[in-house]
Amino acid sequence: MPHDSRSIGERVAILAAFLASSDAVRVRVERDDEEIEVARYVRSTATSATPARSDGAAVAEPPPLRVDAIKADLVGIFRLSRPLPFEGELLEDDRELAFVEALGMRNPVRSLGSGRIVTIAAEDGAAVEYGQPLFLMDRG
Repeated sequence: MPHDSRSIGERVAILAAFLASSDAVRVRVERDDEEIEVARYVRSTATSATPARSDGAAVAEPPPLRVDAIKADLVGIFRLSRPLPFEGELLEDDRELAFVEALGMRNPVRSLGSGRIVTIAAEDGAAVEYGQPLFLMDRG
């Protein structure tokens, strides 16, 4: 199966940029025999469970980040849909991102709602297997 033409450094930089622009603490991408995990350390300076502003009022905790993997439902050839989705793209609602071509049939791969595309985990034109992650979506 062909690999992403970007270097490992470029892929790590993309994931690190995602971490810097979100509330995520860790992002992990697994593809074939390759795993990339990027994490940032979060230091807790508050001693209480509820953070407070300088005027003493409680601050609401941000909702936890939710990264979902959109996986292949069947074995086939992965093709990106048009307009081409891109990493970092914010989707307002459900959209077809790609399709898996199997036995001459086009099987859509949908975003399953709004969110931000963290990673496109499969290369356009690559053979994919059942259960293989195709996209990582930030639902936060």
